[in-house]
Amino acid sequence: MDTRTPSRPGRLTGLRRHTRSTVEPVDAPTEQDNLVVRGDNLPALRALHPLVGACVRLVYIDPPYNTGSSDYLYPDRRSRADWLSFVRERVDAALPLLRGDAAFVIQCSFHQSAYLEVMLDQHEGLHKVAVIHALVRHPDRALTADKQFNDVVEQILVYSPDPRFRMPGRVRERDPADYRWRVEATGPGTPLTLGGRACTVHAPGEWRKVDAGPGHGDFRTHSIRGSLREKNSSGRFWVTHLEPLGLPPMTLISVPGIGDDGLGHRYFHTPKEGNRNASYFQGVPQSSTHTRLPRPNFLDVHAAYNRVAAEGGVSFRNGKKPESLLQLLIEWFTEEGDTVLDYHLGSGTTSAVAHKLGRRHIGIEQREWAETVALRRLRNVIAGERSGISDAVGWAGGGSVVYGELAD
Repeated sequence: MDTRTPSRPGRLTGLRRHTRSTVEPVDAPTEQDNLVVRGDNLPALRALHPLVGACVRLVYIDPPYNTGSSDYLYPDRRSRADWLSFVRERVDAALPLLRGDAAFVIQCSFHQSAYLEVMLDQHEGLHKVAVIHALVRHPDRALTADKQFNDVVEQILVYSPDPRFRMPGRVRERDPADYRWRVEATGPGTPLTLGGRACTVHAPGEWRKVDAGPGHGDFRTHSIRGSLREKNSSGRFWVTHLEPLGLPPMTLISVPGIGDDGLGHRYFHTPKEGNRNASYFQGVPQSSTHTRLPRPNFLDVHAAYNRVAAEGGVSFRNGKKPESLLQLLIEWFTEEGDTVLDYHLGSGTTSAVAHKLGRRHIGIEQREWAETVALRRLRNVIAGERSGISDAVGWAGGGSVVYGELAD
């Protein structure tokens, strides 16, 4: 079955565009309109396809966690098979709305996360990118004493229709203070050809390492260990050609043609006496002014959860996500002008943050709080409300949102 082909599309009715000062009926949303749709999200997703096409860069949802609890805004109790089928149907209906380079992000709890992950891993239209563990409550804060353990971590599952999709890395501006070392050769050294390169070997007494002070040297040093031995060209050269030589401790080897620091060669030295790991000297790279690092698969957002109740100017008991968490995800996976979809909209956090960040947003919510909470919150955003990330991003209000309902 082609899960990317929608069927039985519904129809949106009662469309009204809300701005800071007006509410006016519209016949149909434009390609630029933000949308809030009240209705069952399965037919609503299918109704959206002919209206918006494959435009979505990010789907973020936090579906019902299926905790087995009845003490919530709605009964959160289904059989596991029924819950997985519920989620799968809606994933299938959402896929036709996605761009090829989209991210599909689902936040859930330990109650079903392992089963959901297995199901999504087997979905032919999605490819796993990452599983991020988010600390959402302080470990010492027990909500109730009768639990077997204090569940303080939730899972954020990241998938994409594109098998080449990769998590965006952290970008760190290069710090000149890291470059504090100079290398001074005090002897001619011994020529040696290694890996087709005309290298020079300096015995321990034929060179010295000089600390010129932060920002006044030519090099920083890297210890060759762990993944650096395999996933770095300098590390691989050490493992393949230099390590097997068994040179004395603190021998310096100059290897031409490695690195992009413009020096034309790279210095390696063998470990100090009693140490295991060799090192190499890296000059200032010429190709960029920043260093790109992988992100950890852990987020500590419990402090943001503690402040969430006042965000947006609306109340939504135990159901809000912090604006700062959504800001993080939206900025990771989208750029200004991209479209963000949340078809379990709840209190409207996703749409509110997307609006403040200059993204188009589409939200679907079945229950009455689509209008009484989410739309109200977005009208507050349009009016320039100051909670959440507003101050951090300089939000002053503006824009519009179209609200409509799915016809029976």
